[in-house]
Amino acid sequence: MEITVIEILIIISEAVWLIFPAYIANSSAVLFGQGKPVDMGRKLSDGRRIFGDGKTWYGLFGGILAGIAFGFGQILGSGIQFPNHHWGYGPVPNAYLIALLIPVGALLGDLLGSFIKRRLGLDRGERIAGLDTYDLIIGVFILLLIFQFNWFFETFLDGIRLIALLTIFILTPLLHRFTNIIGYKLGKKKEPW
Repeated sequence: MEITVIEILIIISEAVWLIFPAYIANSSAVLFGQGKPVDMGRKLSDGRRIFGDGKTWYGLFGGILAGIAFGFGQILGSGIQFPNHHWGYGPVPNAYLIALLIPVGALLGDLLGSFIKRRLGLDRGERIAGLDTYDLIIGVFILLLIFQFNWFFETFLDGIRLIALLTIFILTPLLHRFTNIIGYKLGKKKEPW
């Protein structure tokens, strides 16, 4: 079966469309990220903070709510149910669960990334290649694999649809860098990465 360029472009566009609530959640967390830290200043037995000051309750919930609002807006704005669960989150009410899991997974993945960095003795703002960029996507994929395995498989892993997965892995570091530069220029981040 021959795949056309148009079909590949549709798959790429679909991937961007579907993962965008994760990007919204992650960048919104920076904008809302003031207040008390999620770990409340607690340290583990290694003497290091659990997550650090960069992960706040306002950022966590503000980012999740912004991502959910965007995802629900995508569903409401589409006005149709997409055939074969492609070019969308699938039928309602399942669609709303997926649109909820994506931003929640993104910020849980971000928390996990901070937790790992603290365990490795790295301070806030210090980088680890790959972890800083892909932690949010890994969180999304883990939640989707647990709660929406069939949809995840059909959307990202089924044959030529691997292009969608590849698109996300290429796009994520580019968008991550872009939004971090904006956050830095707005004074919301201490480092532009």
